[in-house]
Amino acid sequence: MSRSVERLELDSLLAGRWETRVVPGLERIVQVLAALGSPETRYPSVLVLGTNGKGSTCAFLASLLQAMGLKVGLYTSPHLVRVEERIRINGKPLAPQEVLSWVRQLESWPQLSFFETLTAVAFAAFAEHAVDVAVVEAGLGGRWDATNAKRHEVALLTNVGTDHREWLGPTRAHIAAEKAAAIRGCEGILGQWDRLLLPIIKAHADPATPLTPATAWAQVRLARERRQGLFCTVTAKALGSSWTVQLPLAGRFQVANYRLALAGLAALCHHRLIPTPSVAALIAGTQATQWPGRLQPLHWRGKCFFLDGAHNLEAVGALVTSLRQTELAGELDLIFSCLADKPLAAMARRLLPVVRQVQVVPVDSPRGRDLDELQRAFPGSRAAASLRQALEEASPERPTLITGSLRLVGEALAVLQADPWTG
Repeated sequence: MSRSVERLELDSLLAGRWETRVVPGLERIVQVLAALGSPETRYPSVLVLGTNGKGSTCAFLASLLQAMGLKVGLYTSPHLVRVEERIRINGKPLAPQEVLSWVRQLESWPQLSFFETLTAVAFAAFAEHAVDVAVVEAGLGGRWDATNAKRHEVALLTNVGTDHREWLGPTRAHIAAEKAAAIRGCEGILGQWDRLLLPIIKAHADPATPLTPATAWAQVRLARERRQGLFCTVTAKALGSSWTVQLPLAGRFQVANYRLALAGLAALCHHRLIPTPSVAALIAGTQATQWPGRLQPLHWRGKCFFLDGAHNLEAVGALVTSLRQTELAGELDLIFSCLADKPLAAMARRLLPVVRQVQVVPVDSPRGRDLDELQRAFPGSRAAASLRQALEEASPERPTLITGSLRLVGEALAVLQADPWTG
């Protein structure tokens, strides 16, 4: 069977599992994992929760662990181009035929959602490949998120924003409670020590799990000689060592994600779940980190594009701040689209001061915004019938930023023929 035929069958089997429907409860996935022999119990893991920065934190942590010579499972969502990107072992996505084989085994449980299905596949595949440790990104929330069917030894919370209020609750307090409910295990580490939300987090996290700030485990600051620029050089201190390194992921906001990843690594070492890494491994793991679609520069047909998956107000705010800290602010054109549940007007207000010409495009999703709505949010913008048209019409004279949706970034990578995991 060819890879293309396998992928078609895989897409077909997953299509009926109501990807966008959220039904509270862990009963379904718990039953399936038990039927598979409880594979999630065979390796230690770190769960990464939060509104923004989860994926980058996971990428840093997985790369650091891999540089130590460990076999590392990594589960993230959503995918950008191919569904098998979500499940990786030592940085490589599972082969589509392997994912297909697992999904076929799960046909006896049609009640599983799209996300529950892939979570079960990830947990089972990690056991079959005998990973030393797994890094797992939570989906929408925490309490009822399928990733919470496994008891993780370490839980990391990046931050709490206002995304997905229709599922998690109307305020940051509601959202914090839902995410904190998945903090259990040996350590709960908070990337942002938010004093307003801390009582709520403490009330809903497992009372037996100590809560500490990331700064109690790792210190990361900008190096004096490189305070500006798209890529930050930092000095880090953790695990009794210190080192200076340039972060390979663009944007000032990556400093906090790196700190939290180091804190998770230190917690694993503290509980003797992994050996203590050398400074050489820490530097190599940092430098090898990849996380496509986050202020990612790409060149195509003589044009320069920056792809960023900012898909909520907080992420757009962090993106704009990073652009203002470089020479890019005010020198970019913009290609934008977003989903219907996002605060379009507020996102547009943040972006307009740092871009020049704007083109709005449809996104390939039933939840995508109408072009007329997008144009109203960006007065004077042009509408393109497709992303490909917008890419072809982009100016070669200045860079173009593509943002507003991870789906849009995935579509851009596909058009630009840039496989995010093969280099």
